[in-house]
Order: sequence, then structure tokens, then C-alpha cells
Amino acid sequence: MSEHIVVAQPVDDAGLRRVRELAGDARVDVVAPYGPGERLPAALTTATVLFADQCPAGAEELTRLRWLQLGSAGYAQLAGAQLRPGVAVANASGVNDIPIAEWCLLMMLTFRRRLPTILAEQRSRRWNRAAAFQAELRGLRVGFAGYGNVGQESARLARAAGLEIWTLTRSAPGPRAGRYDPLDRPEPDWPVPNRAFGYDRRAEFYAGLDYLVVAVPAASSTQGLIDAAALAALPPHAVLLNPARAHVVDERALRDALATGAIAGAALDTHYRSPLAADDPVWDLPNTVITPHISGSTGSTHFVARLWDLFGRNLARHLAGRPLLNLIDPADLELGR
Repeated sequence: MSEHIVVAQPVDDAGLRRVRELAGDARVDVVAPYGPGERLPAALTTATVLFADQCPAGAEELTRLRWLQLGSAGYAQLAGAQLRPGVAVANASGVNDIPIAEWCLLMMLTFRRRLPTILAEQRSRRWNRAAAFQAELRGLRVGFAGYGNVGQESARLARAAGLEIWTLTRSAPGPRAGRYDPLDRPEPDWPVPNRAFGYDRRAEFYAGLDYLVVAVPAASSTQGLIDAAALAALPPHAVLLNPARAHVVDERALRDALATGAIAGAALDTHYRSPLAADDPVWDLPNTVITPHISGSTGSTHFVARLWDLFGRNLARHLAGRPLLNLIDPADLELGR
């Protein structure tokens, strides 16, 4: 079968040159990114490879499609899509791990050093050398609910800062075989947690933490995973960090936990409503740092180059008949078949 590669992503010149070199005489079409519910032009329905952020409407008509490369780590946008059986789907996990990990470290330091209060003291021209502003991260404990690419990259930085690593996962944590790593580290080079917990020991996991990082993908099985019971199990001094998906954390339970002081604070980069309206109650949550979904996003320093690097690597694998990086289990896609 002759290949027809359709790209609906912002272009990286070096990345596109590499794709054309790999494709040889195969047809390569570059079109503007499309939104939810939009169809591909009729001339592009012969695509065998589609590099886009989502599945186009009428996907069942793409009878030659063999591989969809997403430009996002999340894949909830495919729920209900009519992709034909046998189409491989790969996500962009790994492209934004580094900036998200840096955001997590920044938020832990922000709360540990009480940066918002320090800035308020500066604005008030108060010289305040309280011990609370001089606390260290070293020796504290961070737990990761989910230990995939984002969790492991964040754990690397946390360990370098002297924190102890705990994990909560459905299966035993391990190296991320078959995943994209922009730094090409060998598989054995992964941050082995100090302690690993299964879901049957959730309460014990939560009870021992200083920080909880939400690092699971959005799926029906993870909706409300961090619920009232989980938040109640955290120590009162604990801080929740959510760079994953808002709905993994139960909104009412989080608001109650922050309002009552059941937990010390939260850093939220993903939101229940986006963008947040000026009157959204999330803005008024106490002891909360809100960032507008920028922990790792299309504006990150190396996002476009890394995304095209991943696509190039996967295209070379596809053309050689080798397994793709970042393949998503079809059972996790929740397609509308």
C-alpha cells in the first residue's frame, strides 16, 4: 500500500524536512489544524497516516488509515470516535514531561517557601525573616498518583531536590518501555520509588505524604479518583498538585478540603471549566495557586520540535514495520464502536 501522510499540526521546518526524507516518494500533505467535529477535505480521505490533535468527523470513511499520531498526551478527545478497528493510536506522552516536572518542583518550592506571602510582604515593604520562609524541601515526601512519563520525570527532579518518592499505581511501577524520551535515556535509568502502593493500600499511601501529585490520564476509570476519602486521608499539612486533568479530583471534595483546612493548599494547572470565567469560584479557593494550563503546553520552549521528533521517530518505525512509540491500548480509547 502506498503511503499518504497527512499532517494537521503547526510546522517545525526541520521536522517536516525529516518527514519528507523518510517518506521518499510517498504523498505528504500539510493542512491547518482542525477542530472538534471538522472533517478532512475529500482529497485527504485516502490518508494512511494522520498527525493531528484529534480524530476528524467521519473517521469511519478513512478506510486506508492505519495510524493516528496525536499531538497531545491526553486522548479523552477520542471518546466516541468512529475509528475503524485496527487503526493504531499513539499519543504525545514525553513531549511535555520536562516542563511539567519543572512546574511540579516550582509549586512544591512555592508552598514550602511560602512564596505568595513573601511577595505580599515585599509589596507591603515589610522586612520579614520568619523561619517559615526558610524551610527546605529536602527530607519531605512526595507521592505520585500514577507513575507514567510525567510522574517519573517529576520524580527525577524531586529526588534531586532530596524528596522521598512514593507511588500509587494499579500495577507495579517500572521503566516505561516503548515510550518517547526526548533525552534518549536507557530504560534502566528510571526513578525507582522508595515505596510503591497498590490501590488496596490507598489510605496508607495518602496518609504519609507532604505533597500529592496527580499524574494519571483522564478516563472514565480515573474520574473522581481523588475523592473526599482520599483528601481526608492526607495529613493537614499536605499540598495537592494537579498538572494532569481536573476531573481526576472531585471538585466539591477539593473545595471543601481547602475551605475547612483539611489540606494545606493546592496548585491547579488544569481546570473544571476552561478558560476560567472571572466569577468562577475556583479563583477564590484559599491557599491555592492557579495557573492557566501552562505546566506543559504548546507554548513550551521545545514543544513543537519535540512533537515533530516523536512523529519522525514513529514514522521511521511505521515504514519499517516496527512497533510505534506511545501506543495506546485500544481498550483505553473508549471509542464509539
